[in-house]
Amino acid sequence: MGFYSANTPEQKRVKQLTGDININDMFKNECNTRGIPIYNAYNIQKRLIHEVEQEQLVGVDQVDERLMELLDERGKNKVTHRYVDFVSREDSASKGVIPKRPDEESSLPPKDQIRIPPRARDGQTFKTDNELSQEEMLKKIMLQNKKIINQNKIIIDLLKKQGENND
Repeated sequence: MGFYSANTPEQKRVKQLTGDININDMFKNECNTRGIPIYNAYNIQKRLIHEVEQEQLVGVDQVDERLMELLDERGKNKVTHRYVDFVSREDSASKGVIPKRPDEESSLPPKDQIRIPPRARDGQTFKTDNELSQEEMLKKIMLQNKKIINQNKIIIDLLKKQGENND
């Protein structure tokens, strides 16, 4: 039994870039090189999480772009590199999410055209009434008559009990 993660790829990407509850060291170092105080680093993280939860950011690329915007706005020092390029995207890819249903037509025929054959009983094939011999037909009729007689006996017993209860 596996663990199913309800986190979206955007949430995973924010956690990977900035850290979970505590800010990770890479993001802390990036903020230090840009001259951003630690409380602003937490504010950037909260802002990203909030925007992802409000579904303002859709897609990992938008999360990356928004983080770079926030870093550039709050940063006092100019930096030539992009922080998001240092962090790999494979880890934030959503592995436990059920894939979407394909839009294209399936190769199966429609349900009304699928015919399920009757269950095979040890490879036996059953003959129709026209194909039965006279002996087999008489045996079949006798068996049906026995079933009808047994049903009638049960009905007669129930009627007798009803008659006794009415007296």
